Amino acid sequence: MKKFIYTTVVLLFMGYNAMAQFSLRPQVGIQFSNLTYEAVEGQINSQNGLSFGADVQIGGTLFVQPGLMVTPVKMEIDNVGDIAITKLNVPVMVGFKLFEPDGGRAFGMRVFAGPNFAFNVNDTISEAITSVTTDDLNNFQLSAIGGIGFDLSILFIDFAYKYGISETISPRNGVGAGLNAFMINAGIRIGF
Repeated sequence: MKKFIYTTVVLLFMGYNAMAQFSLRPQVGIQFSNLTYEAVEGQINSQNGLSFGADVQIGGTLFVQPGLMVTPVKMEIDNVGDIAITKLNVPVMVGFKLFEPDGGRAFGMRVFAGPNFAFNVNDTISEAITSVTTDDLNNFQLSAIGGIGFDLSILFIDFAYKYGISETISPRNGVGAGLNAFMINAGIRIGF
């Protein structure tokens, strides 16, 4: 009987410890994009935009952080028209907590990096833009993300840079365009 009680207590403690190192993080953010592409009608420039979604943080000092983010991307040619793409981003970050908020510390800090897999779920192009078609927009893009995050109680803010490894607009005459962005995301941490 003592063995059963001991085993039960150890399993409950391990389960509690594992659950305490899992958090759901709903969030919103702003993305400062950088994409330029020379189309026949003029130069296409990306615009800043909002994003929203959630990720989960699993682990202690070393953690894994997969997520889903919806990011509308708008690019435009002045006085001609625009290209609108809605992307579903699947970032898979690995991170390290430099320190965590606890009884003696008001905030925590962490660093993270990893790949981002983006899928176009919707795209439209103004009729005035004829040199770029929806066939020229890559349905999948790979990028790399690196950043730093700060935790204050249940709140967090992340600063990150996303570097486009693959191109958003397919090359024509050997020239394509990749999307890079500086991102700021903020939200709440719901621990389980």
